[in-house]
Amino acid sequence: MIKLILGTFTSIFLMVSIAIIYYWRDIQYDPSSMDLLSYFIVIPLVLSLILLSPYLLYQAYYAYKKHKQQRKTALLEQPNKKIPETNKIFEEFKFLNLNIFSSNALSAFGANESIINALKNFRSPELDQHLTNGCGLPVLSYRIKYLDDVMAQQDEDSDIKEKQGRLQRIQALIQYQLEQQSKILSQLAAHLKQSAFFYDSELAYQYRMHPAWIDPDYQAQHEDDRYFQVEPVPRLNRLNIHILLSDQVLHVWDEHFSQEILLNFMQSLGIISQQIHIQHHFIGQRSSYKYWLNLLSQISAPSHEISLVINVDSEIDQEVLDDKMWLSNDYLAAEFTSSWCVASHDLNINQLHVIKSLKIALNVHDLANFLNETVPNYTEQIQQEQPFVVILDDTTDINAIKKTNQIFVPTLIETHHSLYIKQSLGHTQTLSKIFGFMLGVHFPEELTAMTYSTDQAFTHAFFQTVAE
Repeated sequence: MIKLILGTFTSIFLMVSIAIIYYWRDIQYDPSSMDLLSYFIVIPLVLSLILLSPYLLYQAYYAYKKHKQQRKTALLEQPNKKIPETNKIFEEFKFLNLNIFSSNALSAFGANESIINALKNFRSPELDQHLTNGCGLPVLSYRIKYLDDVMAQQDEDSDIKEKQGRLQRIQALIQYQLEQQSKILSQLAAHLKQSAFFYDSELAYQYRMHPAWIDPDYQAQHEDDRYFQVEPVPRLNRLNIHILLSDQVLHVWDEHFSQEILLNFMQSLGIISQQIHIQHHFIGQRSSYKYWLNLLSQISAPSHEISLVINVDSEIDQEVLDDKMWLSNDYLAAEFTSSWCVASHDLNINQLHVIKSLKIALNVHDLANFLNETVPNYTEQIQQEQPFVVILDDTTDINAIKKTNQIFVPTLIETHHSLYIKQSLGHTQTLSKIFGFMLGVHFPEELTAMTYSTDQAFTHAFFQTVAE
């Protein structure tokens, strides 16, 4: 930026100086010291500021936005800073308990359980029909073909290639998750409304101002939109929506547009804006797992709120690929998305069944004894060949392998009990650990699935089926 400012000022200074000198020579003008200062310093400086003002405003805006995001990250990481590292080893383990009411995952391997099955057999990437390398040859990628079909149907008159920008694909994946979660969101809408009428008179008034109450010609989507009996229900104050995105799109993602789409979708289901809180998270790769655990810790705290978490990333974009290939000629792009409806363990929702309970154990220094005490079917699981542990780290990282072996060897958990997520997502790794973590919900009901990363060496997560 300094080079640009100096270059601009120097260029304008030379042009103004040449023009003034020739003009004064032609008119035989004898300038004073003030004239020299004004024409050779002040005027070039003012002109430089005028020309550079859009650029400087642009830089100031994004510096402010980046600083705001860093403050959010610092707030999420603050709980871990309260305990000195030297004292952590002496602490007893503790739990974060959450209930998962619905879950959906999508990648190039398919959806939900299909991804688990593909990981067991390891499917290779396929040639991409739209992405090419520097020589114009097709490259391999983990593209979600279903997404191409959906985007083509949305605009049949447009060429598919024109609709393959990264941001458009990310937005389409968010829309996909909203549609997949629409059934449970409709049930949440009914519970939020019932809770508002029973516990909060102000929110009840806002619901009574809904068109379903004041417009007789309103076509209600549900029979009870206009009249229903207020009954006591477990209190539910708010729906939190967390959109997890890569920090690589921080400067190009339109938060206001995305928030408007999310808000309109929720309001179409009958949820008023006062009961919706939307937050976008731009997460870096190095801190993604720690950030994710801190976010789950926040979600587990309120007993009267539920959260919709959507994790999404895509690098299926020719411009993105061209930038990445400057560093690696064999860059393998991918795209994926996952979502949860998750809440505190203490929250109950009418007519909603908890599909899995999530228990995150912190400060576990003896995993073998911990498993024997807390996982009832642990002995049966290690005696079979079926995998039940998702390893989120890179299998080519020697240090990560050594740390993982030190943790799991005493537990009798062997290599064939593990699934490795990294290779199935190519080089699109910013949010891959969060995606792999969320896949734990889709293991068979009879298994207690585990997820692990050396990023938090003494933290272990367990997914268990809840008995009805």
